Amino acid sequence: MKLLYVTESVPNRDPELGDGSSMIPYEVILHLPADVAVTLLTFSGPVPVPADIRNRCEAVYELAPREELSAFVRSLGGLTGLGKQRRATPSARAAAARLSAGQDATLIHGPHALFLSHHVTGPLVLQTVDPWSIRAGMDTAIARTFRAAYRLREDLAARAERQLPPRARLLTVGAQDAAAWSARLGRPVRSIANGTEVATGPRRRPDVPVVCFAGSLNYAPNVDSATVLVEKIAPQVWQEVPDARFVIAGRRPTPAVQALAGPQVDVLANVPSILDVFHGADVAVFPDEHGVGIRNSVLEALAAGLPVVATPVAARELPAHPLLAVEGSTEALVRRVVEQLALPRAAHGPQQGPPEGSGQGAPQGGNAAPVRTWDAVAEEYLAEVRAAAASSPAGELSQPNRQP
Repeated sequence: MKLLYVTESVPNRDPELGDGSSMIPYEVILHLPADVAVTLLTFSGPVPVPADIRNRCEAVYELAPREELSAFVRSLGGLTGLGKQRRATPSARAAAARLSAGQDATLIHGPHALFLSHHVTGPLVLQTVDPWSIRAGMDTAIARTFRAAYRLREDLAARAERQLPPRARLLTVGAQDAAAWSARLGRPVRSIANGTEVATGPRRRPDVPVVCFAGSLNYAPNVDSATVLVEKIAPQVWQEVPDARFVIAGRRPTPAVQALAGPQVDVLANVPSILDVFHGADVAVFPDEHGVGIRNSVLEALAAGLPVVATPVAARELPAHPLLAVEGSTEALVRRVVEQLALPRAAHGPQQGPPEGSGQGAPQGGNAAPVRTWDAVAEEYLAEVRAAAASSPAGELSQPNRQP
């Protein structure tokens, strides 16, 4: 199969400049079967195309995005999508139309690239980590000022999504988001959850009690979570475990997150491997109050064999897991954290099991449950692409739905 893969940014796993959106196409491309010939059409940015992606693809085309000030004006101050307007150039539309004509199918990834669906020919699959109208709705809910503008932005995003080509198969990550988006658009949407890195080797407990939190630290819901952890949860934990340390790790921490650092609070920016953070902690805490999709950091912590204490928002859509405790109040979160920190500690020894009656099981070989691999994820994406190709009438192959 010949596949045109269009991404809104360069597929990568850069510890500082990458994100959840750039991670998905990076992993999918590398895990697609060898008989899939991939042509990558992407937009240049601060991260160059990784060598392993170039080597895997038949061809790679990088487009220059529009200058930010010009895009800001075209987007009416961001209301109609600054990210989209940076990418909505004549050269992008022309490249999508030209390249898709020579492929068996096109897969477009990312809300800021979905406009190209109106310019490609042939079978089509559209994927977005978070449907933009739903993400905009979350922003509206947590906005403290200019709520009317946020609401208008949400409405405009929903209107654009309702105009997506009827022939396109729609994908997102979270099952709840898929159901909500399907109801909003009146058409089927499927969810394909992300994969998880497989942890290797046993996890060992640190010399002092350590609580960790991980995520993109320039993402507003994560900034709020880190603040709750340090200002509300940590003081109560210190009453019971005075020497406990808190580690906040992730890419590009905002000044507000950096200001949380203190004598017993470490803020680690752009760590090369989040697994190292999980392997050096006793428990991970995710006190999220807002968010959409599935929380990758929770999955990665569990895959590393680390006990996790999370709010229902942080644990959204996750099945029951022997290392996962879900609690709805700050007091209950604190109690669970203190229980984990009170476990017997053998210097440089392997992780011990949780206390009897805690409702959690000990990790087996570093993992307490099977890990969803990126091989499985790539197969599911490929199945959607093949289904689009199989169901595409011949008349659709040369008639793109032109839209601005």
